[in-house]
Amino acid sequence: MRVFVTPHNHWIGYHIVTELLDAGCQVDGKRDNQIDSGLEDFFGRNSHFQETGQVISPYDLAIVINHHSDITDLPQYTKKILHIYTDANGHKISNYADTTVISAPYLIGEGMEMNENGLIADGRLLSFADKEWQNKAIYIKDFLNVLMQWIKMTHLPKLIEIISVNDNLTNTKVEKKQVLLENRDIDEVIKTIQTFNKRLR
Repeated sequence: MRVFVTPHNHWIGYHIVTELLDAGCQVDGKRDNQIDSGLEDFFGRNSHFQETGQVISPYDLAIVINHHSDITDLPQYTKKILHIYTDANGHKISNYADTTVISAPYLIGEGMEMNENGLIADGRLLSFADKEWQNKAIYIKDFLNVLMQWIKMTHLPKLIEIISVNDNLTNTKVEKKQVLLENRDIDEVIKTIQTFNKRLR
């Protein structure tokens, strides 16, 4: 399977590319020059990965993270697009055919920005003292397990919202929601993120 990921140097892009490479996929990644994470260095010299400045060939799948620009050519080059939004106010439906929007505003994982007070997601501080976001948090590795299943599926809804089982499920349409049943100990996840991020310095 040939997959296009943009931006591959976003912390979520890093995890997605790593998972796809482990599954034996051929991955082309497009960089966001405003992100200086250094995470793409972990891909090393993997022969199944190449960085590209543009969409260069037909793809089985494209994965777009947030409002990354220059994706207007994707629909003509790819069979399916998964558009992941981590902004709580992100778009809900795509105008492109064969595109599924995945709303995942509380993803956390290794490589995301953090400081001594908490994790930083899209400019929002998720304070270590704030229990509300901790109930909504989804660990990136749990999300990837489900994402890899969706990649294999031929038909997906236009919108999938990622929620934690600890989050309030009232007034939701079940067919447009995906509940991740496994919640991890948030303190352990934060320690894992801190340990990983120290390696980036």
